[in-house]
Formats: sequence, structure tokens, C-alpha cells
Amino acid sequence: MSNTFPELGFFLVDLLLSFIVLVFTLRILLALTNANAQNPITQSIIMISRPFRSIFFFIPNIGKFELSSFILIAICHFINIYMQNVFIGSDVILEKLIILSFKSAIFSLLNALTIIFIILAISSWFIQSSYSNKNPAIDLVYQISNPILYYIKRIIPTSVGVIDFSVIIALVLIHFLQNFLNIII
Repeated sequence: MSNTFPELGFFLVDLLLSFIVLVFTLRILLALTNANAQNPITQSIIMISRPFRSIFFFIPNIGKFELSSFILIAICHFINIYMQNVFIGSDVILEKLIILSFKSAIFSLLNALTIIFIILAISSWFIQSSYSNKNPAIDLVYQISNPILYYIKRIIPTSVGVIDFSVIIALVLIHFLQNFLNIII
């Protein structure tokens, strides 16, 4: 009975950190792809992230990549991993925590892209064109995925008849990149 309150506290902090990671991961992807700022979901993400991002106003962007958002994602992962190690009772090695937090931040971006491509593949069964879509969430999925798929289609011929394999190729490339990062880090 005495362990339930610390577990509940850890769960609530983990939930809050996961929400912050989600918001800033989407913010990075939206900025990289120049998503429509008039979309209500984009406006919500900007409004939620503005107070957090103002703390790191001094960190410049690298082109379209919001470095301050990426660092905030890494900090959230650092806090989460640190709390897990303390909660379990294992030793905390600062260098290992920093490396794991940056690796987790990269994986957050790659996992978000994986989910976006899966949503795109499933929604393509029901919605035939991104122009006939009235759903703001699906509209963001198209806006984030289309620039990536455009580069894939430019390099590799992805269509066989009416079937387009660019989403599958993108998912395979993301999986390959995740495995490569697991090997080197």
C-alpha cells in the first residue's frame, strides 16, 4: 500500500513528460515541413509549446530544424530516464543518461514519422486525395509526409501501375535508421 503513491507520482510525471515530448516532436516535424499554420491542430501545438520554448529563446534554429525543441525533448527524456533509474534503485551515470536521452529524442522523431506514415497508409484506403480531405489531423499527416515521400519518389521509382510503394520504402528507411542508431549508440 505504501508504494502506490510514489508509483502514482511517477506515472503522472511520466504522462506529463510524454505529452511534452509529443507536442515538441510534432512542432519539429511541422516546422521542418512548413505545415499550414492556419490548421487548428498546428495552432494548438504552437500555443501549448510557446511557454516552454520561450525558456530556450537563446538557442538558434538550424535552418528549419528547431534545435531548442529538440533539446527540450532530450531534457524530458533525461528526466524520465533519471526517474526510472532512481525509482528502480540502479546507479545513475550522467554520461550514459545524456547519450540515452539524445538517442531517445531522435527515436521520438522517428517513431512519430512511423506513426504518421502508418496513418497515411490507412487513410489512403478511405480518402482518395489530400485535396478532398476536410479533417485537420489527416491534413497534417499529408503535409508532414508529402515532402518526405516526394524525395523518396525522386530518387527511387516507387510506383508499379496504380500501387505506390513510397510509404513502405519510407517505413523501411526509418526502421533501417533506427537499427543503425542502435548499433552505433
